[in-house]
Amino acid sequence: MNKKTNSSNKTSNERSAQETPKSSTQIKQAYQWGVIKYIDKQGVLYRLVSAPHDGEDAVWSLNSGIRRFEIHDGFVDFHGFSGSIYRCKFQDQGFSQQMLITILGWRATELEPGNDLDLMPFALFLGEWEANKPRLI
Repeated sequence: MNKKTNSSNKTSNERSAQETPKSSTQIKQAYQWGVIKYIDKQGVLYRLVSAPHDGEDAVWSLNSGIRRFEIHDGFVDFHGFSGSIYRCKFQDQGFSQQMLITILGWRATELEPGNDLDLMPFALFLGEWEANKPRLI
């Protein structure tokens, strides 16, 4: 603190950065999305698979697992175990042909014996959520 001017030696940018509260987790928009149900000896894990935009070159992402979700008017926010939040419009729900091929490929090549992977429409996911609470990772 400068005693003559009663101000600190920090620049205004430094003060602004310190005074600015941390922003909340950024919400990621999903153009196309669906829920998959992963079943193994530890239980059931629901995961969101989504694309950030439309198009053949869309990169599909698989979240860390659905910890919770919030239904709003016209969309749902999925909260993942990693802290991510994906906003998904109900009208954009569904698996494209490319997404189906990819997921079925995972099912055929990546699953250990005794594990399973199912595609789920949101309505079916809602019905199962209470019976199969997500396991903690």
